Amino acid sequence: MVKEVYFSLLPTKRSERIYGFGDFLAVQISFGIAAWFFLVGGFTGLWVKASHAIPIVLFGNIVPLLLASPIAILFARYGTEQFLGHRALFGQRGSDVWVIIYLTSSVGWIAYAALLMGSSTWKLLEAMGVSGILATENPGMILWAFVGSVIGGYIAWRGPGFLKWALRIAAAFLVIVLIILIVELFAVYGVEKIFTTPPPEPFEDPAWSIASAIEVNVGLGFSWAFWYGQWTRLAKTERAAYHGCWLGWGLLASTAGIFSALTAILVGSFDPTDWLIAYGIPWVTIVGLFLILVANISSIACLIYPMSITTRTRWPRFRWTPIVVVFVVASIVLEAIPGVFESYNKYLAIISLLTGVYSGIAVADYLITRGTLKLRALYDRKRGYRYWRGFNISAVIATIVAAVFYLTTLEPISWTSANGLFPYITAGIPAYFIAFVIYYVLTKSKVFDRFYAPTLLPASEAQKQT
Repeated sequence: MVKEVYFSLLPTKRSERIYGFGDFLAVQISFGIAAWFFLVGGFTGLWVKASHAIPIVLFGNIVPLLLASPIAILFARYGTEQFLGHRALFGQRGSDVWVIIYLTSSVGWIAYAALLMGSSTWKLLEAMGVSGILATENPGMILWAFVGSVIGGYIAWRGPGFLKWALRIAAAFLVIVLIILIVELFAVYGVEKIFTTPPPEPFEDPAWSIASAIEVNVGLGFSWAFWYGQWTRLAKTERAAYHGCWLGWGLLASTAGIFSALTAILVGSFDPTDWLIAYGIPWVTIVGLFLILVANISSIACLIYPMSITTRTRWPRFRWTPIVVVFVVASIVLEAIPGVFESYNKYLAIISLLTGVYSGIAVADYLITRGTLKLRALYDRKRGYRYWRGFNISAVIATIVAAVFYLTTLEPISWTSANGLFPYITAGIPAYFIAFVIYYVLTKSKVFDRFYAPTLLPASEAQKQT
């Protein structure tokens, strides 16, 4: 019997936690080894040489995770969905704002995973000698992206029990095949050629190339901050939640970014499927394309399930199936828009802004409160964690100041720096620390204490604040 707690706003009890450390590694590897790592590695390889690309991919994806991963512990401790738990931090209405930001921005992740899945599928069919529109770039890539969204949505609809076993198999396959491809890459081209080939599309200023590569990788590293609670609420232990997340999303999944960075250097394309085609050995081409196909379908499922949990938690009247369908349809609409696939670096910069600021505030609050929540107050929207009109003023100020710093340091659409600090520093990690420090100081100094109501208020007092 499928437990309702896996599809609703209820906190999970210890007996309902089904994911151990190995399961978390499987989930995060299957979640991480997908479009985002393949594409971020591809852009890194376009901009910097291999000796820079490898440490940049590792640094950009491991350090932000280590900075943000205390968030994982909180939700493993209480079993709550992430944004419900963060009502204690942002306030009832402040948390709602972050829910909307999370859901709307995350549709992009589904689209990128589906589009890369579509790219690999039509090329796989072509490599196998299949003809017809499904084996063409246009419209084959888009049509297969639609199919990928639907399949991933179905797997997510089945819930975490089905995901657990599906992702165990997928994770083992992904890691083994990826290691084989990396070994094959070095065996054929040799270490010297890989490390002496210049990047195909660097910026005019080498400093901009390095800083830009760091920024997009940091954006991916911080992006996981939105995804902790929906998974770690299923963790058997806090240790499994913490180490499973940063090892799976960081160290192990980074191998996909390193692989695509090296292929980008060799073939001059941010899409690793182009190298698999250019390589010319049939078994490598077919196995590699199948790897990317499986990776992205499993990742779509890992996206839609937590997004649906967050939606169901905030709006419990919505049923599970329509919620899943809405996210599938929204991603299909985005996939059909021309130019989305090529704008991944700009998308990552925007995500870096959002999740870097969010992480800094969340970790600062975790240190202040030592990870203590009042569950009853979380669920009482009228009287619990009211703050000022439902907003934590310290969090609002920290968000605004850190966001202004980020946007003046790196404007993600035009990729320019108004204050001239970029590329001497990057934007994502400094924005994290600015948000962290401002929130910590304002909260510890009790400047806004008169606006706070961080426990359950009496009904009469809650009525006055409404």
